[in-house]
Amino acid sequence: MARKASRVRLIDTTFRDAQQTLLGGALRGDEIVPIAAKMDEIGFAAMEALGGATFEIQVRRREDPWAYLRKLNKATPNTPIQALIRGQNLVGNRNFADDVVELFIKHLAKNGVDVFRFFDPLNDLRNMEAAIGAALKAKKRVQGALSYAISPAHSLELWCSLAKGLVDMGCHDVVIKDTSGLLSPQATWELVSALKQVAKAPIDVHSHCSSGMAPMAYMAAVEAGAEVLDVAMSPLAWGASQPAAESVVAALHGGEYDTGLDLDRMWDVQGDIESLKRQHIQHLSPVADRVDASILRYQMPGATLEDIHRQLDAHAAGDRLGEVLEEVSRVRLELGYPPLVAPIRQMIATQAVYNVIGGSRYATVTQELKDYLQGLYGRPPVPADPELRRLVLGREEPITIRPADLLEPQVDAARQQLRKMNLDTSDDSVLIQLLFPNLAIDYLREPAPAAAGNKRPAIVSTPAADPPPAPAPAAATNPAAPAAPHTAEFEVEVEGEVFKVRVSGAGMTVMPAAGSAAPAVAPPPRTGEGTVIAPMQGLIVKIPVGPGDPVKLGDVVAVLEAMKMQNDIVTTVAGTVREVYVKEGEVVSPSQPLLAVG
Repeated sequence: MARKASRVRLIDTTFRDAQQTLLGGALRGDEIVPIAAKMDEIGFAAMEALGGATFEIQVRRREDPWAYLRKLNKATPNTPIQALIRGQNLVGNRNFADDVVELFIKHLAKNGVDVFRFFDPLNDLRNMEAAIGAALKAKKRVQGALSYAISPAHSLELWCSLAKGLVDMGCHDVVIKDTSGLLSPQATWELVSALKQVAKAPIDVHSHCSSGMAPMAYMAAVEAGAEVLDVAMSPLAWGASQPAAESVVAALHGGEYDTGLDLDRMWDVQGDIESLKRQHIQHLSPVADRVDASILRYQMPGATLEDIHRQLDAHAAGDRLGEVLEEVSRVRLELGYPPLVAPIRQMIATQAVYNVIGGSRYATVTQELKDYLQGLYGRPPVPADPELRRLVLGREEPITIRPADLLEPQVDAARQQLRKMNLDTSDDSVLIQLLFPNLAIDYLREPAPAAAGNKRPAIVSTPAADPPPAPAPAAATNPAAPAAPHTAEFEVEVEGEVFKVRVSGAGMTVMPAAGSAAPAVAPPPRTGEGTVIAPMQGLIVKIPVGPGDPVKLGDVVAVLEAMKMQNDIVTTVAGTVREVYVKEGEVVSPSQPLLAVG
């Protein structure tokens, strides 16, 4: 029996996903609010305007995200404001304690958010339950999102089980969140049809046009029963963004799935957004502003391909792209087929690059990978390879509890810390301190710089690798606008030798200080089986072993800091440390021998 057709509702993503994807989050609140006020008359089901990296970008340029939200809410009385929240990570890349999650959701609701969309990079529903509960307590509409992926582990049965779990937790809608643009029309039809049978809730389809399939997938979605589609106004649509709102409205007009939205109301707004885009044209990503069909070939998002290209270029190893792409698939299999969603995709891309250029797989292990295998991100679709886990963790056993259960309450301590520094202790400030501790003090002490004429803040992307979720509070970094680089110089004495260290936005350089005696030239270290080499240029921050120490396969023998990450370097043979060739604090080159095990 054919289903009864109904009007399709549209959620607008122009001021969150679209501008974050195409413009790097460059739009300021004072630019968004007047246009959003005009869009309030169009009739969108909701307007997604907060979440992901956009929140952090506002804090980095000292723009008050809470004031922006209050102004936006006042300007759009007819359209619910929607926020995208990464479960227990909120708008960061690490887990927060439940009291932080509850306060953040409550405060967003108090300041104007009416619709909460929650997701978890691993689709671990345990990482979403506290946030969902807080939004339901605030009596707001809750959407539970499935991070779409293609793998042998991602069957219709798994998707249906997850969707049913979200509805049982109280979600009002189920969202198929396809950040990679991998949804084909056939897969969309099958998935929406299956979810309609078990979820008993409206289905929303969110896809990106990166591969070119999203418009076709959207048509298949509505024909299979999806009630909601995510779109963006055309100047900030297409490419790595969503399909254009105007195009979807026109395509469905007059048929059984007519949206009921008036195109005439969109044209004036379209011109305003086009003008705004031109003002920020220097921020437009040429990689994101196009269709890249190679996404279909490698079945990975364009952002992952970009991560890999950037990292290979940093190591002057662009000719090894094919090897890394194969290695990505292998690493993903060994990790249990996690969806390639931030921050997981950055971790996999980085590890694949290290495995290829390091000469031996997992000779260098990122802290993110260790945390993942310890269970601090949550449960992957299938368990990670036990041999890999033993290699990386040794005798450490991964946790099986919900990662956030390891965390003590954090709100009161943050409030006390601000009070000791004579800073504002309102919920506005406490949440900034909790979410971005490395940015909070400057943000709270210094007023936002006044806008001067048409001068725009520069939005510069940081390296792809993001900090992992971790039990202890730490700084979270999203691809966002970093603070302006500073340069500092100081001298360090290491075992009688004095070095001048210069730290700047471009990195760190170390050189003998003026007047210091040049160290004696040592014979070149021997290489061969058992020699541990540096996989990249970086700073040796720790050598936990010395000559004569016994080591087992997979033991950490050095910690190297590079690309803003600390990387554990492990031995791939068991034995005794024969020689150590480097010192802590030394900058090493790629393929430089670090120590020998025999």
